[in-house]
Amino acid sequence: MKNFKWNKKYLYWGVTAFLVIIACIVFFWIIQRWSGLRASFSVLLGILSPIIGGFVMAYILTPFVKYFERKIFHPLGKKVFGKKEKRARSFSRGMSIFLAIVLVVALASALFSLVIPQVYDSVESIVRNLSTSITKAEKWADKWLQGYPELEATFTDILGAAGGRLTQWAKTSLLPQMNDIVSIVSTGVINILKALLNLFVAAVVSVYVMFSREKFAAHSKKILYSIFSPEKVKGIITALKFTDRSFMGFFTGKLLDSLIIGIICYVGCLIIGIKDAVLIGVIVGITNIIPFFGPFIGAIPSALIVLMYSPMQCLIFVIFIIVLQQFDGNILGPKILGSTTGLSGFWVLFAIILGGGLFGFFGMLVGVPTFAVIYAGIKTLVYRRLEKSGLPSETAVYENMSYFDPVSLEPVWLEAKKSGKLSEKTSEVSNKADSSEE
Repeated sequence: MKNFKWNKKYLYWGVTAFLVIIACIVFFWIIQRWSGLRASFSVLLGILSPIIGGFVMAYILTPFVKYFERKIFHPLGKKVFGKKEKRARSFSRGMSIFLAIVLVVALASALFSLVIPQVYDSVESIVRNLSTSITKAEKWADKWLQGYPELEATFTDILGAAGGRLTQWAKTSLLPQMNDIVSIVSTGVINILKALLNLFVAAVVSVYVMFSREKFAAHSKKILYSIFSPEKVKGIITALKFTDRSFMGFFTGKLLDSLIIGIICYVGCLIIGIKDAVLIGVIVGITNIIPFFGPFIGAIPSALIVLMYSPMQCLIFVIFIIVLQQFDGNILGPKILGSTTGLSGFWVLFAIILGGGLFGFFGMLVGVPTFAVIYAGIKTLVYRRLEKSGLPSETAVYENMSYFDPVSLEPVWLEAKKSGKLSEKTSEVSNKADSSEE
């Protein structure tokens, strides 16, 4: 036993194999008990929801607090308290938080008090007049399809069947539920009180977080530096700052963009003479928050609503929406959002489909900024590995080359096949790469 020596190589592989086996056992244990773990996680998430909501509220309100503190209350606090810097800071921070909360509550109250009643009246009017609207659509079809009797009969049958089912559903299901809102609310008093209590706790938590945000940041940095090296902590902080810029820039820009589009849509509907201008403006504005698919999701039900009143107005509305979305996609959106995500159109579409498939509507909202952060992280890792290997990171170099020579690490370019154009292009790319390295 005295002559026994550990072989570091075999010890390393033995520990690695042991850890892999343990990880596999834990993985299969999680799969076998996934339903129970999921239920426990849901309970824990429900308990912590006010705390999580408070941090989310603080994150959303912090830009407003910083603005009010910098522009209004910090100079005012200096004038009022003079050299008492601590009291001046507490005064400016407290008043900024108070004003930000009051502003958000006032905007939300104004939105609900102005928009919700009109939306309710519009939906009720649509349901009440659904049969009349279907009859008008049938008459319009008869007028424009007179020379095509088979097509006219098919269209009338489809419209009649769909209209009958829609009318029955609206009158038997939708309208009674809308009329019974008061009774539903009265029976769910406990749930409403719980929601209000959670909202109050979240508001209190957000106030604490906003008031002491520097201390929270300091404690977080202490924990990070106690676990990781200073170099890794620097990378983590840089990644967190990029995440903050991506999410905040995307959501603030998208909300402002959707608000402007909703207002323009409302004004345009008034000019066209559409009755439910408020409802359509709300639908188009809210769905516009969803990238790529949002305009289509909002335009289809809005066009159907207008179609029930006037097919000609529906045609004008569709043309107006197409022009509005072109204006948003090519002028307004780029002006407001800029390059906040850094993603191409393909990756935006990929992020929306993936996020929507995994988490539904919420996933479609957060999919783009989340994927932008992941994309930036992978891009940074790829660039670092290429730099360590002594290889160029410019994408243009890889477009027209076959491979890198293993010895010299020089790119071997693709052979020109058509009139030497490709060789000229690759030589230009090579010169660009050489100049960038210099």
